[in-house]
Order: sequence, then C-alpha cells, then structure tokens
Amino acid sequence: MMEEKNNTETAPEYAEPVIQPRRSFSLVWLVPLVALLIGGWLAVKAISEKGPTITITFKTATDLEAGKTKIKYKDVEIGQVDTIRLSEDASHIVVKANMVKQAEEFLTESTQFWVVRARVTGGEVSGLGTLFSGAYIAVDPGKNGKTIHHFKGLEIPPVITMDLPGRHFRLKATRLGSINYGSPVYYRQIKVGEVDGFSLDEDGETVDIQIFIQAPYHQYVRRNSRFWQSSGLDLELSAQGLRVDTQSVVSLMIGGIAFGALEGVGPEETAGENTQFRLFDNYSAAQKMRYESTGRCQLYFDQSIRGLAIGAPVEFRGIEIGEVVDIRLETGSDFDAIAISVTIDFEAERCGMSGRTDEERLQSLAALVKKGLRAQLKTGNLLTGQLYVALDFHQDAVPQSVNFSGEYPGIPTVPEDLEGIMTDISHFIARLDKLPLEDMGQHLDQTLRGMDKLVNSPALIQAVQSLDVAMQDLKAATETINVSTLPSINGTFEKMEKAVGEIETLLDADAPLQYDLRRALEELTAAARAVKSMADLIERHPESLIRGKGGRAD
Repeated sequence: MMEEKNNTETAPEYAEPVIQPRRSFSLVWLVPLVALLIGGWLAVKAISEKGPTITITFKTATDLEAGKTKIKYKDVEIGQVDTIRLSEDASHIVVKANMVKQAEEFLTESTQFWVVRARVTGGEVSGLGTLFSGAYIAVDPGKNGKTIHHFKGLEIPPVITMDLPGRHFRLKATRLGSINYGSPVYYRQIKVGEVDGFSLDEDGETVDIQIFIQAPYHQYVRRNSRFWQSSGLDLELSAQGLRVDTQSVVSLMIGGIAFGALEGVGPEETAGENTQFRLFDNYSAAQKMRYESTGRCQLYFDQSIRGLAIGAPVEFRGIEIGEVVDIRLETGSDFDAIAISVTIDFEAERCGMSGRTDEERLQSLAALVKKGLRAQLKTGNLLTGQLYVALDFHQDAVPQSVNFSGEYPGIPTVPEDLEGIMTDISHFIARLDKLPLEDMGQHLDQTLRGMDKLVNSPALIQAVQSLDVAMQDLKAATETINVSTLPSINGTFEKMEKAVGEIETLLDADAPLQYDLRRALEELTAAARAVKSMADLIERHPESLIRGKGGRAD
C-alpha cells in the first residue's frame, strides 16, 4: 500500500487544452482555388485560340501518322494530323487535322495540300530532309474563293505556288509527246519555267498544256512568239547539211518546251495571263511563216505516191507555198476508174493573190494552167525517199484546163521524171520486142560462118604468106638504103651546106661583089638619067636629031 501511494504522489501533472474559436475560411483552400482559376483561364485561352478543324482526302496514307505528322507552310508548323481513317467506300483515306487560328483566313477554295516526302524525278531530287524528320503535309495558301474546311489533297506536289511571281500560259497541241508534269520550259536554252499541268480537250482532238513562266522571263513571251517541243534530239538532213538541235540533257530524258520569236519578224507586245499559243512539233515547223489567207486545190495521180505524206511541202520553183493536207483513194462505182486524190493548201499571200476574191483566184488559176502550170511529184530526200509536190510550167505538156467538177479545183498533173524515163524504157523494150531478132540472129550466124570460111580459105592464107615475103623484101631494101644510100645523101647535104655558106659570103655587105654591084648600079642609074634627058630633049626639040643639040632652024 505504501508503494502505491508513493507512485501516486510522483506522477506528472498534465496541462489542460486551450480551446480557441474556429475561423470562417482556411488558407489551405487557396492553392486549389488558384489552380482552378489558372486552369479555367488556360481553358478559355485554348478555346479562344483554337484554330479550325479540317479534313483532307488522299488516295493512300503512306508516311502519315495520326498525332505526329505536321502541317507546315514555309517550314513553320501551322497544324497537326489528329486522326486518319478510311472513307465509307474505302476508295481513299480521310485525314482530320487541327489548324492554328491564324491559318483560318487562308483556307479557301484555292488552297492546296500535298504530302512532302523524298522524291526522285528526271528533273530534280526533292524532300531529302524528310528521310530524317519524317514526312509532313505542305500547304499552299489560297487567296481567292470562299472559306471551306474540306479539301482534296494533291498526289503530286504543285510546280507553281501562289507566292511565286510569273505568268501562266496555255498551249494547244495535237499530241502530248514526251512532255510530262514538271517538264522544263526554255528560252534561248535557259530554263525559265515548267509545265504546270495538261488535260485532254472536251472534243478529244487536242491536248491543253498549262505552263508557268517565272518572272522576269514572262516578259519575253510576245503575242507572236512560237512554242515548240524540244524533247530528244531534233535531227534534220537537208540541202544545207545535217542539223542537230537540243536544249539540255534533262529535256532528252523528260521532255521539254522551248519558245522564241519568229525569225525575221519583229516582236509584238507582251502576252497576257493565260494567253493561248499553238505548240509545234519541232523548231523547223515553228519557224514556218503562217498566213491566214489560204486556198485549197486537188491533184489526181495515176502513179504510186509512196513517200508522200500529209504535211509534205508544196513548192513552186523551190519556194514553199503550201503543204499536203489530205491523201485518199478514189474509185468509180464499179472500180472502173482508180485515182489517188491529193489535197493541197497553198498560201495565197505567197502567190500574190491575197487581195483577190475567190472568183478572181479561180480565174488566175485557170489562166496559169492554160499557160502550162502542172503539178508533179519529186524526190525531196534520196536517203528517205520522201516526196513533195512541185508546181511549174511545162510548155510541152498536153493542153488541159482546171477541173471544177470535184470538191476543190483540180490542177492537172504530169508524171514524175523518173517515171517518165521508165515509161520511155518500157516503150523502147516494146519496140525492141517487135524487131525480128530471130531472123537477124540467123543472118548474123550466116555472116559469121562466111567470115570463118573466108579467114580459113587457102587463098587468104597464100595471100598472107605472099604479104609476109613482100614485107621481108621491103625490110631488106630498107637495110640496104640505110647502109649505102643514106651516107651518099649525107655527103650531098654537106656539099649543099658548103655551097650555101659560099653564097652567103658573096652576098655579105662587105664583100667585093657587093661593092662592084653597087658601083655598076650607080653607073646604070646615071646612064638611065642621061637617056631620060635625051628623050625629054627630043620630045621638046625633035629637030635636034638633024641639027644637033646646039643647032637652030633658019
């Protein structure tokens, strides 16, 4: 009992709790309240700054990933792919993307989207950076049209973007050739643009090619400029030799287009946006002078025209005045008459008929045909055998007139020179067949037999032997003359030469004979003068013969 009392006395005393009144608001709730306000502000800001949501359709989802693929413009991120799904008919994929608010004003009908990935084409290599960073969707903002949020993505990147200065033009061609999307356009062998696209016209007869020429080169496209295909090598073999023309190695692989001014013609004003031009097949075709005023005529040939093609030139004495536009075979109702019809177009301005009416042109044509104008096929290239139509005057041609019974006026034709030669050869062979060659051969055989008998006859052999003996005698006589006669003749010639020398000595000016001859001539001259004086005296005084020189008559 004593121990329990001691333990009770030594136990510590406990303090009584002080109870204070409870506050109305705790500071602990301030932190979540601030966080709630910040979150609300961020939410409001996110909603206010959130851009539009768009959908883009592509054929495939190659290199695209939901939540990762970015949408960029000039390498600046302006959106991100949210989801990728198949369309309802599974023909394409639908990409849903969230854009920044600043991009809303550029989402118009002219906006274009395409996937940027590594591409290798004949003209260039692009998108190599995506090998490390991944593919992304590029955008070309549009400025025209109403705002839309549904777009159809391009499978091929556009050649021209909205911010690239320059001008668009359209070309009309009968065929596309090797031209493709992105093919280069050259001016003086300098690349100045590219092919932006191409399509087939509604009638299906021509191809519409869209090209873009960059600034400042678009100012060199004039209203009279000529465009031609520069694809591959342009080879031309003519009278001037072999001509090879190409623009660049790239144009050899992927094709190309070139343009320039018409030679000899001054440039006109600059062509405007979307001006339409004709695309020629090559440079030579582009440089041909084109005239608006043309006439059409028809030619009929009854010979082979192998080597003549549509587009072949029509020339008058070497000057091209038109081309062949149609070739067809015309037959009678029962094939009783077969002729080849060749339709040609001639340029009236080159023929001096630009200012005349159709009736006046027909009258002029009739007058020319009456004077001998004819059409003829001639070979233009010996290697290829190509033919062309030559118009010229043939004075020896059979008189004919213009045929007005057909669809177009018909110009008479004459055979080709080679065909005329072959015809003459045929006529010669026909005449040769009419000759009695068998009878002539028999007579010739008889003649040869007679000659054989004559040659082998004894009389001819004896005559030949006698002639041989005579020739031997003649040879012996010649040897005798050479041995005996010729020395005598040589001695005679020596004596004659000596006599001539003596004569020359006598006739020398200083020789005595010459002196004596001169003196004798002088005396003879004096005697002649005396005789003349006496004759004169006798003529004047005949009585002097009786009385003498000094006598007088009584």
